[in-house]
Amino acid sequence: MSSSIVLSVVICSYNRANYIRKALESIKNQSYDYNAYELIVVNNNSTDNTEEICADFESKKGNLQYVYAVEKKQGLSCARNKGIQLAGGKYISFIDDDAIAKENYVEQIIWAFETYTNFEALGGKVLPIYPNNTEPLWMSKYLNGLVAKVDMGDAVSQFTNKYPVGCNMAFHKKIFDEIGMFNEELTFRNDDKYIFLQIKKAGKKILYIPTIVVHHNIDAERIQYKNLIKLCYAIGYSERVRLQHHSFIEKMIKGIEYTIKFFASYLLAIPFLLNKQSEKGRFLITVRKYILVSYIKPDLYKGVWWNS
Repeated sequence: MSSSIVLSVVICSYNRANYIRKALESIKNQSYDYNAYELIVVNNNSTDNTEEICADFESKKGNLQYVYAVEKKQGLSCARNKGIQLAGGKYISFIDDDAIAKENYVEQIIWAFETYTNFEALGGKVLPIYPNNTEPLWMSKYLNGLVAKVDMGDAVSQFTNKYPVGCNMAFHKKIFDEIGMFNEELTFRNDDKYIFLQIKKAGKKILYIPTIVVHHNIDAERIQYKNLIKLCYAIGYSERVRLQHHSFIEKMIKGIEYTIKFFASYLLAIPFLLNKQSEKGRFLITVRKYILVSYIKPDLYKGVWWNS
């Protein structure tokens, strides 16, 4: 690869053959000079035709600098770490295999890092693309995390209580030498939360850049009720895994936080009920309930995930 690479864009993929071609094309069709960035695809043991799609893309990529690799160890964090190891850029960004980057995505990431030099990591907007372009009736701002939606407005700001999501996040590569890599015990959820908490723990700052935009495809299956409940179980379980090496007090504090959020969801649901949006209120309570339950009883997660 060229020594002039500034940014390595990493796409980790598992069975997203329906979407990955558009993700790849969105990086190929960037407004920036091909000499300055590369695309790295890490196939995490896909069983569909992801490999064939990537091979076809490689044959048509033109001058785009492109790396394709397979990570045999299953788990998103494992695939992310493989991408970091392969990256030749000064900066590393991640988008999902079902996402589409805006045409100035690469340009804006490089601009942001070279303009705001005291920030080690950043994220931008993630805007969902729903089936038939119709937002689900149950959706509210309190549940943005279920579809990885991020929109903090149109002004540059700092992430403080929140953090970017894995669908649109970028880092100075050197930060991983200081804080370590992604936690490979987190195979599906909370890998992004883990790494950003490590960054904050190291005293580093995280920037929000609204002009770094990724559109995120949300397929119909993902927003089916049973799959959303499975996702809630995954969130609670993954948080328990993230904290498994922490103190009992820290685990208890998280449990109290989830309990407060569950009871608070009843209060938050009241305006929805009054405005004849009962679906939003009921589902908010349901989500908080199942996240709490799977955090308290993590063994329930595997039964729900594999048997439903």
